[in-house]
Amino acid sequence: MADQDLDRNEAATPYKLQKAKEQGQVGKSSDAVSAAVFTIAVAYLYWQGWDALLAQFRYDGALLTQAARVDASASNLWRLLGGMVRDTGIMLVPFLATLMVVAIVANVMQTGPVLSIEPIAPDFDRANPVNGLKKLFSMRTLFDGGRAIVKLVLLTLVVYQALKSLAPQFFQLASLSPAGLARTMVADAASTGLKIALMLCLIALADFAYTRHEFSKKMRMSRRDLRDESKHREGDPRIRARLRELRREALRRSMAARNTATADVLLTNPTHVAVALRYVHGEMQSPQLVAKGAGALAATMREIAARHQVPIVQNPPLARELYKSIDIEQHVPPVLYAQVARVLVWVFAMKKARMDAASGAAA
Repeated sequence: MADQDLDRNEAATPYKLQKAKEQGQVGKSSDAVSAAVFTIAVAYLYWQGWDALLAQFRYDGALLTQAARVDASASNLWRLLGGMVRDTGIMLVPFLATLMVVAIVANVMQTGPVLSIEPIAPDFDRANPVNGLKKLFSMRTLFDGGRAIVKLVLLTLVVYQALKSLAPQFFQLASLSPAGLARTMVADAASTGLKIALMLCLIALADFAYTRHEFSKKMRMSRRDLRDESKHREGDPRIRARLRELRREALRRSMAARNTATADVLLTNPTHVAVALRYVHGEMQSPQLVAKGAGALAATMREIAARHQVPIVQNPPLARELYKSIDIEQHVPPVLYAQVARVLVWVFAMKKARMDAASGAAA
């Protein structure tokens, strides 16, 4: 049974995947990001490469013309150099911004937004040379190395085939004008780049599927893990039972405080137990227990009864019997009718006498 629990054959729960994501552990393919960035770069070259090259040539000509008209002093050279760097950077901004956006989108599409500092947090185990040597000679390192060699061979074959297809036109390059030669070189570079990008996309698809499979395998859980997670999320059964007991106690206190104020009589032990009874002639078949408590709750009930002028009667045997035999909102059983009736008759007689005395004083 223990071995069965330790076998990680169950799929990871959404809770575990979310926790792993919060720690920066996601199934992400770096080849997919590289392929997306390279493909967009080549597409940009194919679309705007010649126009960008012409713009650069025009700028270089203007820069050389300006350099010929100024004195060859250090300040002038530094000014020209600074302007060249600034203008070149401005021309490259759309291209670089596009690549940056593509890299971000390629990452987000794989894993969604991931905001975690765990991957960049200091970890001294990474600087341990022993751990480094273990990783260097591990099966994972050998597998990654073999995979990199396979990718290199595939890309080399693609480049070889692309150059081979371009070889017949190499003999015609000498007859082209400088502008024609430059345009042909840009077109050939873009064509070769598109073939490389296609191979990179195929490699990225395979790597993405493999990466997601490996991550899913790494995140698998055993039955014991599932039970532990359920216990962690829902809490220990003993704690949950204690919380339910505390909630019930709080509810009893609230009901005792509310119902004692409207009761007809409060029977006490006299200090350990208290039960509050209520009876409406013509509406109830027998008196109803509206609140009960022991210990501190009984003391609270006595304070509330005194504050609301509810008669407090000390009858330990009857109070204990009512406390044990019936619950809140239940009616007094027939076996206790006589004892409860004697108390209620005395209570109602006392109330009537008090009301008569009050009306006589008012008259």
